[in-house]
Amino acid sequence: MKELTDLDKTILAKLAPEFEGTTGPAPGHDYQFILLPVSHKLAESPEDFAARINRLTDDELEYLCELILKGEEDVRSLSEGDFDEMLKVIENRLSKEKAEELINR
Repeated sequence: MKELTDLDKTILAKLAPEFEGTTGPAPGHDYQFILLPVSHKLAESPEDFAARINRLTDDELEYLCELILKGEEDVRSLSEGDFDEMLKVIENRLSKEKAEELINR
């Protein structure tokens, strides 16, 4: 099982501030992926998921893209519509080419 890095946990905390201050483990401790718990447990809609993704810096967004391209971040299991909304954010913030690269991975 993959252990989340400090950067992974920082990104998860930005995407899911609800996890901070809980009495349980630190954000990301029980998760193998960054996006799945946000998609399945917190995002109320694909638009909410996109708004959460928009909280990230361009560098953090690029890092997530690289994890996806390397197969280290699961996007196939996201809730319906979340991946499409994330692609729109990536296209607007990074580039259309980066979004297409994720589609064609």
